Amino acid sequence: MSGTNTPITTEYRDGILIPVSLAAAAVVLMGTFAVVGADGYAVASANVGAADQTCIGIWESDAENLGAAGAVQGVVRRNKQFLVANSATDPVTQADMGQLVYIQDNQTIAKTDNSGVLPVAGAFMGFDLENPSYVWVEIV
Repeated sequence: MSGTNTPITTEYRDGILIPVSLAAAAVVLMGTFAVVGADGYAVASANVGAADQTCIGIWESDAENLGAAGAVQGVVRRNKQFLVANSATDPVTQADMGQLVYIQDNQTIAKTDNSGVLPVAGAFMGFDLENPSYVWVEIV
């Protein structure tokens, strides 16, 4: 398609809830990090935390794909700040405010990428005042 010389209407969506195709045999769990692998398909919640994965949000609900890759879609919530567990072994501190944090497991973030092994979760945006072992992470 070539460029336009006349006004056009471009469709859009808010991008807060998005459908994402699941990898073959993937089971994803509500409230856990939603990540896609290098192939663009959502990774099972049990397999979250590899360097070649990209975090795109948090699963809005459970989903299970019993078929081929892409046969089922799940719904991901993004462009928000999410309350997730802070690592017990590699925790963020107040000094890390606004810095990138990394996925340690499907519900926990770590301060470092463990020498390039962990994928980015998002940006650390503060501690929860009622439960200091949880932190706010912005995922866009």
